[in-house]
Order: sequence, then C-alpha cells, then structure tokens
Amino acid sequence: MTATSPRVARGVVAGVLAVALATSTSACIRPVRPTPPQPSVSVSPAQSNAGHEPGWSQPKADPLYPDYGNPDLDVLSYTLALSWTPATNTLGAFATLKIRPTRDVTELSLDFADSYTVDTVEVDGAASTPRRSGHKIVVPAGKTLAKDSHMTLTMSYHGVPHQVPFPSNRSDAAEGLGLRPTADHEAWTMQEPYGASTWYPVNDQPSDEALYDISVTVPSGWTAVASGTPSGSTSTASDVTWRYVSADPVASYLVTLAIGHYTKVSATGPGGVPVTSWLRTGKDEGARPAVNQMPQLLTWLTDHFGPYPFPSAGVVFVDSNSGMETQQMITMGAKATGSTVDVPEVTEILLHELAHQWFGDSVTPTDWLGLWLNEGFAMYAEMLWTIDQHTITEQQWVTSSIAGDNRSRAAAGPPGHPRPDHFAENNVYLGPAMMLREIKLQVGDSEFFAMARDWVQTQRNQPVDRAGFTAFVNRHTGKDFTALIDKWLDSPTTPNTTPVR
Repeated sequence: MTATSPRVARGVVAGVLAVALATSTSACIRPVRPTPPQPSVSVSPAQSNAGHEPGWSQPKADPLYPDYGNPDLDVLSYTLALSWTPATNTLGAFATLKIRPTRDVTELSLDFADSYTVDTVEVDGAASTPRRSGHKIVVPAGKTLAKDSHMTLTMSYHGVPHQVPFPSNRSDAAEGLGLRPTADHEAWTMQEPYGASTWYPVNDQPSDEALYDISVTVPSGWTAVASGTPSGSTSTASDVTWRYVSADPVASYLVTLAIGHYTKVSATGPGGVPVTSWLRTGKDEGARPAVNQMPQLLTWLTDHFGPYPFPSAGVVFVDSNSGMETQQMITMGAKATGSTVDVPEVTEILLHELAHQWFGDSVTPTDWLGLWLNEGFAMYAEMLWTIDQHTITEQQWVTSSIAGDNRSRAAAGPPGHPRPDHFAENNVYLGPAMMLREIKLQVGDSEFFAMARDWVQTQRNQPVDRAGFTAFVNRHTGKDFTALIDKWLDSPTTPNTTPVR
C-alpha cells in the first residue's frame, strides 16, 4: 500500500521529506461456474505447508482485528462467478468455496456483508439456511465436519455493495474499504486490512491464503479486471465474461476487482512475464508514460531481489486517492497524484507497489502485527530506487525518515505494535525501512541482497511472522540481529541511526 504523507513533487519520498522539513434490486445470476484453478508453481520443500494441497493454510486469529476471520476454517479455493448490472449498481454472484475445517465444526462462519440478499446456500450439495451475526454469515452444516475433512460451500446472492470504515487516520481513510460503485456505475475495490467481505463470503484474515478463479460478466463494451493471471474472455450479443485465475495462493486483502471502460496496454517484462496495464478510457492517458516503464521497474526489482514471483504482472487504474499492491494486478489510485499527472511520481508509486509483489504478496504477514514486513521492504526498495534515480540523496532520506518516524511512532505506536485505529500509517513504513538499512550496513550489499532474494524464494506462498524473519536473518548472516530488530520494532521513539558515510 502507498504511504499517504503530504505530497510536494515526488510521491512518498517528497511527501515524507516535505513533512520533515516543514516541522437492493435483483440481478441476473449468470450460470458461469468456472473450473477451480490448478497450481502452476510448485511449493518449495522448505515451506511450512510442504506436502499439503495448494491453498492449504494454518489460519490464526488476528490480534489487531479479531472480529474478522475464523481460524476454525481454512478456505482452500474461491471460485467466484460474478455479474455486474450498471443501471442498478447490482452485483450478482455464485460463489463456490472449498473449505478444510481446522477442528471439528457444525457450522461455517465467514465474513460477508449484510447488504446482500442471499438466494441459495448449500453445504456439500445439501440446502442450508444461514443466519446473520454482525458482519458474519453463519451456515449450519447439518452435520459435524471433521477436522481436516474437505467440504464445498456454494452461495448465490445479489445486492448493491457498500464499504466499511477504514481504521486509520490516513488521508485516504474517508474512502472506506471494499467494493464501491462510482457515479457513472462502474466499480472498484481496495480492502486492506479487511473489506473483501463487501463482495464475497470470505475468511478475511491474512493467514488464510487460497487459490482464486474469478469470472465477471459485464455488458458488451465494458471491461472487468481482477487479480490473478488473465485467462481470456467470452462474448455474447449482449455481454462479455472476463476470467482471471490465481494459481499461487492469495490473501484476501490482496484480491482486486475493477469494472468499467478501460484501454489495455500490453508489454513484456523480465523473463518474458506478460505485463498488462488498464487505463480508464479517456481519463488516464497522462499516466501512459509511467506504465510504459513497468518492464524496466520489474527488471530493477528482479536484479535486486530475484525472479518475479508470479506468472503475470499488471496495474489497473481506479478513482482513488491511494494505491494497493493487489497480487499480480496493482490497483492504482488515479487521484493519488492530484489533477495533473506527475509521471515521475506515478512511476515511483508503481515501483513501490511492484516491490510488494515480492514483499507482502509472495510472502505475506501471518497477522496485522506484521504489516511492517510488507511496508518496510517496499519502502526500502523505493528509497534505493529513488537514490539510484538521483531524485533524492541518502542523507535527505535518512533525515526526513527520522523526523517522520518519530512523529508516527508517537501517534500510531511502534512498528511491531501498531494501534488498531492507526492502520498502515508511517510507523510501519519508515522505521522498518531504516532497520533494513542498518542490517545492510552491517553485512554489506552482497550479503543483504542475497538474504533478501533467499527470503522470498524460501518463504514464498506462505504467511510469515516476526520470529520467523528474525531467525532467518540470523541464520543467513551468521550474526545475531535479534536485539537490533527488537529495538527498531518495539521502541516508542526512533532508535539511533548510523550516519550516512
């Protein structure tokens, strides 16, 4: 996710530097039931889920937002057949969830917005009558579902999507979280830390990753974009169905959906990876020079952090003030840079969100106490890139980061213990990035980048936590960085920083 400090000229860097220096209608449910996706990337034997089927997770209750998610369930895959009716802003859907209970259960409790009318529910083909409990939908199984058994939940529903509040003081917090219609009857979503439940039934917590197969039927002339690998489209006289498949597991906050009128820009990245950019037709043409640099940005990241971890890359522009590292298809807020497109700034934001494909997407946090793992690496990659581009000096970055980090720790808590109502503020960006700088200064560039590359390759497609990161760093470097990591993550003020040499 893009940080939201006030902006002057160069995205996040300029923003931080500036701050430091300044002191319900029914819809047709389309009979589209795509085949569940098959994995395309094998799971490394070093991973904790080795030997399990794709989509297998070890869900853990989230300490920051315990009302979301259900650690009793592991969703293995989501198959979502969606339809969008612009005239009424109505989403219709048929959802198929493959679920593994992590203990014996008699009912299935999932996050799902109450703005939808549920038409049918079945558990292993038997009809069930669900009940509501706040933002949860609870489905009786009609029997005891044994731990580690497998079952299928299907649900058809329709309704007009509504957002949920964003627990933060960020400047983009007023937008809320989740799927929202626009004034011209298009739709888009951003949903970190939760908000996926505003458009499908979901175990909305980062520790439960799953495979996704998303098909979206829209009127002819419209485009639907989702996270995952584009898998073509099929058309009739009146509509078109777009399909996207994620064969690598995805955390729910990293799933995206955008529906509207788009212009497609295609390119090829390092290793032949296809890169697809979607610009809102007639609105985002000024951003084309930035998206044209996506292959170069991916090359820079690959040179530093190893092979791009997914089979495709892309970006879709939406009517937002923020940006989001949604997996394989970045969701880019077209309002993030103001009314005039600042191409260098858009490019920098794209670099940040692309860095997340390695740090935050391929390797995700076990819970939201670990957001610093995502943002620290992405921010540090961004800083290194901007220094390479000569848009800021290392001294400027260190000076501005110290000032911004101290302020944010005071307001939002230390990076390892963020306050729940201050989600994704500068405390989880700046300090962790400086912590990585301290580690690099001690071990040297060669060892640091070797460690970063190995971190992604050995931990890919699974959630990780602070203890796992610390143990990995110590093992890889042969040095004990426990005290340094704890100091940077736990201190209420910014620790002493090594001066720029």
